[in-house]
Amino acid sequence: MGRLLLLILLCMCFISGVFASDYPSYYNRPSKNQQLQADFSEYMSNVHSKLQKNWITPDFLENGHVRVIFKIDRQGNVIAGDIIESSGNQLYDESAVDAIHKSEPFGDFPENSSRQTITINYSFDTSFIKTEKIKELYNQAKRYMYSDKKLALNYLNQAIDEVGYDTESYFLYQRRAKIKEAMGDYLSAKEDFEKYEMLKARSDLKRVHALKHQAEIEDTAFAYYYLAYAYERIRDYEGAIWAINKAIERTDLNQQYKRYRTELVKYYQN
Repeated sequence: MGRLLLLILLCMCFISGVFASDYPSYYNRPSKNQQLQADFSEYMSNVHSKLQKNWITPDFLENGHVRVIFKIDRQGNVIAGDIIESSGNQLYDESAVDAIHKSEPFGDFPENSSRQTITINYSFDTSFIKTEKIKELYNQAKRYMYSDKKLALNYLNQAIDEVGYDTESYFLYQRRAKIKEAMGDYLSAKEDFEKYEMLKARSDLKRVHALKHQAEIEDTAFAYYYLAYAYERIRDYEGAIWAINKAIERTDLNQQYKRYRTELVKYYQN
């Protein structure tokens, strides 16, 4: 799984709407309220722990990010919410919504608080990059990608030497291949693209095995939806259709799942 970075920002404010992955939500931007009536630090720490535990962390985006805002009542039940910064990927966004639903109720408010609701602004983030050293080298390579390709290539070479033949670091070979191609070193670029494809295929297959095991344990709609997506990535459309049917069996309200099944059937038939 990618590196997990979770950020909590607590806002004492009001929103309206419905928070659910199965139908649209509506969100009115909250106004700031600086008068905090209780110390929610311990409460928010528990919220963070629950969300981190219940999030099925997507690891297929180089840098994944989604920010959600949701309102809870005094018993910790979610009563409204919305996605305010999308990752651009439907499954990644839904993974955040799923984590929130699995985590509720979040528990009663502190006894000394008179608040009836609170609104939580929460960010879910992942990255392929596992260590600070690799992050530094990778960012330097991206920085000089267009201005100094030789220097960018040097940083990527160091990053690849650092990770070795790590399956989860396939993206480094893709980045290096593009730089070599831009420099006219097509033969070496071709070798790097081949390494990228091989390592990525291994990573995708590893993901399928892990997600199938997780889906069998959790037996939830989202777990099977993610499994279907993983099957699709390795072009196993029969497996993907089987998994999305499992998801639909567990929630027949989600039209997105049904549309996805229709797409998978088309791919399978072609």
